Amino acid sequence: MSYKVSSFVYFVQDLSEYFESFIERLMSQLALRGTAITDQRVEEDLAKMNVKYTDETGSLVIVPVGKDIKAVYQVAGGGTVRRGVWGALRGAGLTSIVSTLFEEDRKDRLIQVAGGMVAGGASGVYDGYNRAMNEATQFSKTLADAVQSVEGELRTIKRGKEAAVEARREEKREIKEILEEAYVEFTTLNEEVELAQSEGKDVTKAQERLKRAETLLGEAEEALNSGKELQAKAKVKASSRMIELAREVL
Repeated sequence: MSYKVSSFVYFVQDLSEYFESFIERLMSQLALRGTAITDQRVEEDLAKMNVKYTDETGSLVIVPVGKDIKAVYQVAGGGTVRRGVWGALRGAGLTSIVSTLFEEDRKDRLIQVAGGMVAGGASGVYDGYNRAMNEATQFSKTLADAVQSVEGELRTIKRGKEAAVEARREEKREIKEILEEAYVEFTTLNEEVELAQSEGKDVTKAQERLKRAETLLGEAEEALNSGKELQAKAKVKASSRMIELAREVL
């Protein structure tokens, strides 16, 4: 026995910052899987389109909601399931909301309605995914596969970016520590130079090198605060060399 399915909701967590890329990749995935896409309306915070897959037709709306992405697919014709209605919106009130979602043309209203809908779990985040693959319509299964594939790609990209950001943050911490150490060396030696000068020693060369070291330390700090880690690292190294030379001539 077959059951008609009205709508499926797909929920992808914590990837709304990649919404535009999500839409581009998803449409490409669907096209490669034999989906005809028409009446596209794609904006930075909304995607709405009609789809046709074999004998099944329907409409798809995708919006970013907070940090997440929600996609709602409504079957217009064809499309049956073997049993149950996995992912379908339940309740008489929600049925009317779904109809409003696909008929509504105002973007703010589309985002508001889609954002308030329940999550279906087709992205693999929930245990219902495997059940969905066994019970859903042909296109909703294809869509679930495509959503999961794109989600995987974007999570890999996000993890890579996060790792790069953390690596840069760690490098900045290390340079800051080296800079602080150089300031300590500079201060200590500067006091020794002042003491030697008070004792009547010629400290002109040492003072010249320390003055240059102080300038380099200031430039290193400025570069570090401006996000120029490589330049900051070079400046710290140069200042340490000046401090070393100043100590040699003292």
